[in-house]
Amino acid sequence: MMVLVVLAIAGSLLAVSARRTSERALEAGAAQRELQRKWGMRSIQTALLPRAEAILEEKTAEGDRPRVSAARAITLGDMGFAIVVGDEQAKANVNLIVALADRERLRGSISILNGGRWLLPVVLRPVQEKSGEIRSPPVQYASLEQVFAAPSPADLLGKAPDAEGPAARLTCWGNGKLNFRRAEELVLRVVLSDILDEYQMHRLCVLREEMPEASVSGILGLLELEKDKRALLQKRVTDASSCHSLWIVAQGRTRNWCRLIVRQQGDEANDSGLWTFAW
Repeated sequence: MMVLVVLAIAGSLLAVSARRTSERALEAGAAQRELQRKWGMRSIQTALLPRAEAILEEKTAEGDRPRVSAARAITLGDMGFAIVVGDEQAKANVNLIVALADRERLRGSISILNGGRWLLPVVLRPVQEKSGEIRSPPVQYASLEQVFAAPSPADLLGKAPDAEGPAARLTCWGNGKLNFRRAEELVLRVVLSDILDEYQMHRLCVLREEMPEASVSGILGLLELEKDKRALLQKRVTDASSCHSLWIVAQGRTRNWCRLIVRQQGDEANDSGLWTFAW
């Protein structure tokens, strides 16, 4: 009888030990994946964000026209990462549109840019930023989460690999100047509709295709604009970008983690800045 009791106790202890060992193995595996995810994201940010402009130029060389964004897939260890590098100055700036007009124009602009592709309801939640930093245009919207109702990263990026969600055409960052070389024609129309008429807009699009290396002043000289319109357009467009973004989606076994990093280089109207959003 005593032998049976001893065997029962030993069996119980072995079962408890095996369960604890299994739990610790699972915890160690989860900790390893967490560490791999964190360092993977950090490594990708360090390697790619400073090279955002060069990456977009490389993507342009592969296609027919300048690209607003470039998507890549990277595997580190056993974890996959989906990456989208973007030019924030090739998108319609939410804060600029509000500064030029009002919320209703912003709603109308979003509707035009949408084209029926986004199902997110527009719920505008502006705030008055009081950071003490130099920002132009004034920041009322610090992220697209203040523009749309409860968006997820997948909603903002879109399902397609080339990022066809709102983040492909709308931004809350940058100095408001639009990179006319990269911006889609629809974005040009939304941002410059109060300056250029239909013929001038068409002419601008034709000239940038025919003269891809031309500067802003060179293009404006060929548009034959009135002096006041030319001055306005000079303030609204640029041929170089100083604000770029990097989306990183870490693809786990049961869920995804997403991080958006926006980097702005300083200029006369804006302090430099780095913003990080995590989901």
